[in-house]
Amino acid sequence: MIKGLYSAFTAMEAAWRYQDVLANNIANSNTTGFKREHASMQPFADVLLSQQAPVPAPLSARVQAVVGQIGTGAFIAEFATDFGAGSITPTGNELDLALTGGFFQVEGPDGGTFYTRAGRFGRDDNGDMVTSQGYFVLDQNGERITLPPSTVSITPEGAILDGDTEIARIGVVDFAPGQLLRSGEAFFRSADQGTAIDGGIRQGFLEGSNSNMVEELTALLAVQRTYQANQAVLARLDGTLEQAAGEVGRVGV
Repeated sequence: MIKGLYSAFTAMEAAWRYQDVLANNIANSNTTGFKREHASMQPFADVLLSQQAPVPAPLSARVQAVVGQIGTGAFIAEFATDFGAGSITPTGNELDLALTGGFFQVEGPDGGTFYTRAGRFGRDDNGDMVTSQGYFVLDQNGERITLPPSTVSITPEGAILDGDTEIARIGVVDFAPGQLLRSGEAFFRSADQGTAIDGGIRQGFLEGSNSNMVEELTALLAVQRTYQANQAVLARLDGTLEQAAGEVGRVGV
C-alpha cells in the first residue's frame, strides 16, 4: 500500500516538472531563436514481491515464492534542449540576421560570452551592434562591433561591408551536443570555446522558435491527464489506508 502511495506521488511530481517545461515552450513559441526543451522520463527500478511464508518443500530446498513485481514510480531523468532549426522568416531589416548553422557570440552584462541564434540586432547610441536586450555582438576575435551610421550589407560569411570596405566580420561558432547550457530564453553558455565556422548568415531574415504550439499543447494535455489520474489513485489509496486503520482498531476491541 505504501509503495502504491510512493508510486503515485513520484508520477505526480514528474508530471508537474514536465508541465513547467511544456508551459515554458508554449510561452516562447514566438520568441526569436528560442530552442525548446523536452524531458526524458524513466521508471525507478521494479521491486520483487515474495510470499512471507516458505513454499512447502524439504527444509534444504525451501525458497521464497516470487509473486510478481511492482513499480515504484517515475522520475525525470534529464531535461534536454532541442537545437533543431526554427522557421526562417524574411523581415527586410538591415540588422536582422538568421543562421543556418552555429551560434552568434554576444557579450553579456557580466562580461561573459553568451551564444544565441536570436539575430534581431541593432545599433546603440554609440553605434555598437547590439542585441534587442542591449548585449554587444562580437566579431570573430571576440571584440565589439562598431557600425557606421550608413546602411551596411552583410555577406553569408559574416563580413560587414560599408560600401566595398569590410569593417568587421561577425563571429559564428558551433558546438558539439551537450556543450551548451541554457542561460535565459534564447541564450546559452559554455565552458568550451566552440569551433569557428564561416558561412550561413542570411541578412534580412530571422529564425523563429522551434517550439510547435500544437505539439506542445497536445503533450501538455497528456501530462495533465497523467497528473490527474495519479492524483485520483493517491486519494483512493489514502482513503483505503484510513478505512483499514479504523477497521483494525475496531477488531482489536
